[in-house]
Amino acid sequence: MISIKTQNWIKTAKYDLRVASNAHKSGDYIACVEKCHNSIEKIIKAIISNNGNNPSKLHDLLRLISEALITNLQNDISKFLDDLNDIYFDTRYPLNHDELEDYIDSKKSEEVLKETKRIFSWLEKQIN
Repeated sequence: MISIKTQNWIKTAKYDLRVASNAHKSGDYIACVEKCHNSIEKIIKAIISNNGNNPSKLHDLLRLISEALITNLQNDISKFLDDLNDIYFDTRYPLNHDELEDYIDSKKSEEVLKETKRIFSWLEKQIN
């Protein structure tokens, strides 16, 4: 049986994924990418919680994957999570907002959202 704490992580992860989709549809591409990261972060924290542990208060997806004891991570997923980390930290601590807006355009936002949904689904299946 999944604990209430884990269920809450799952609910907030799904909420963030829904908000990411809505942000993309409305043209808020930077917000879309931020929420994509948040959704992956929280579904990983759901896995950690489901393992009986309290997730660390950090945002690094690959460190969280390690904390979640996920060892069968495919290279393409690992690369995407590493790239998403970089983009996310650029959105949180922007050096040049105009460059960020140029980089995270409609196409980039759509790519990130699509891949986030794929990986989110795989991660959600890791919760038993």
